[in-house]
Amino acid sequence: MTIKEYFNWFKVNWPKTCLIVSVFIIVYLLIIVLPNNLLLFTALLAGPLYMIHEFDEYVYPGGFQQFMNKNIYKLDPENGMLDNDAAFWINIIAVWTLIPLFSLWAVFDIRQVITLPYFFIFQAVLHLILGIVGKQLIHPGIISAWLIHVPWGVLTIYLLTKNGVIKNPFWNDDVRGALFIVAALALVGCILMIRYKRKKQVAS
Repeated sequence: MTIKEYFNWFKVNWPKTCLIVSVFIIVYLLIIVLPNNLLLFTALLAGPLYMIHEFDEYVYPGGFQQFMNKNIYKLDPENGMLDNDAAFWINIIAVWTLIPLFSLWAVFDIRQVITLPYFFIFQAVLHLILGIVGKQLIHPGIISAWLIHVPWGVLTIYLLTKNGVIKNPFWNDDVRGALFIVAALALVGCILMIRYKRKKQVAS
């Protein structure tokens, strides 16, 4: 298989690999990191835990794209704004690249991971808002967000505070940063939806 063929395969099957990759990383961290540093172990869990969330959204039960297109954007579920290409690039850039980079940066500077637990918690809240707006409270991603992301976020914030990395866990620069990221994501989604609908109107 050539690199191009592998990339094309991965572009289609990446959600299915999330569970396998996440389990492999978690087992590695349990054996290598946990016995030596609980805080670092928790910080490095960010990437694999988000991959489990992706598996929830896109594989089992899956259907996050269809939910967003139909319930949020009011478009065709299968051919709406959020297609396979968009889902691939959003998740590869954010989840497979940026989150692991900041987690690994924590090996040298633990402060670099502070924004992540707040982002995970606010992302779960965003899922709740999407469920309310889309009139489907239990939708792809919300269960893993609340059962995995929120507990991990709370535990990580507690450990960061206990170790003196965070002074005020309820309001600090990283809380504001995480709020800004989530708000920016929501705003970008709204802007893209407006542009998509305008293009459809012009084309028709």
